[in-house]
Amino acid sequence: AGESLAGPEKVAGSESLAGPGRVVGGESFDKIRDTVIARTKGLSILTHDVQSQLNMGRYGEVADSLAELCELVVALVECSAHAAYLAAAEAPGSQAAVAGLVDRYRLSRARHEVEQSCSLLRTAPLGELRPPLLLEVSRGLSRGLRGLTEACALASDCSRDRFAREQFKLSVKCLSSSAAALLACVRELKGRPCEASRARCVLFGGPLLQAVHALVGFATEPQFLGRGASLSAEGRAVQTAVLGGAMSVVSACVLLTQCLRDIALHSDSSKVPDYRQRLHHSALAVSDGCKLLSQALRDRSSPRTLPPPPLNSLK
Repeated sequence: AGESLAGPEKVAGSESLAGPGRVVGGESFDKIRDTVIARTKGLSILTHDVQSQLNMGRYGEVADSLAELCELVVALVECSAHAAYLAAAEAPGSQAAVAGLVDRYRLSRARHEVEQSCSLLRTAPLGELRPPLLLEVSRGLSRGLRGLTEACALASDCSRDRFAREQFKLSVKCLSSSAAALLACVRELKGRPCEASRARCVLFGGPLLQAVHALVGFATEPQFLGRGASLSAEGRAVQTAVLGGAMSVVSACVLLTQCLRDIALHSDSSKVPDYRQRLHHSALAVSDGCKLLSQALRDRSSPRTLPPPPLNSLK
């Protein structure tokens, strides 16, 4: 899904920015900037909570906080990417993008959700495929398929090409029938957890993935994607500054997550102090990344490339 946010001339659609911690794409740069800055503060609090929960041995709460942190980082990247686009498009010499029939990012994210759900059914140990996880798998499939279906319905309604209108409708029918067959297998796996039941999920997951890939391939043909923005050098510099701040946050959160993984997988008590030290440094890196992103949004430039302050201001 990141492929669409990384492009220098695309705007993330309003649907992909909606939801908890997200903003609607039609809002102004100032509004999105304030939302992102508020979320960076929430992220800093979460990283502190994770450390405290780990120190107290409340591992279930650590897992919950980590899941919340990951969701917040995704929302933060989405909002930051949209803010970067808006700031870049407002720069002198830039021209805004023209929306197409489909939102490439929304399609990519929906496809990824379906792929992740099918991958879990295929690779998770049978003992872990219990009702709570299967419920999450079903919800992930439903979210992804709903996103694909809604995008296709909108494209079909707005397209002037007769073949395209019919192909979008046929693609949705193909998704629906393949998904129904797979979800029936998931229900069977829930009632009778065995390798034979799992094998059926894998078997019927194949046609669904093929249908999803075919639909996304068709929907992302150039004629459905609109026209990208044309950014001036100043616009690209602004966008790079904001995205650089966001990636600083992401990189630090990846390090923090890796550290928590190492703590969970290694029970050697002699290494616990080292892991906790790594966790502390990762949390500090998250805080620094949040400050960098917030300043980049406020100044519309990277703090790392700003000229040094005058000497008399340091006195």
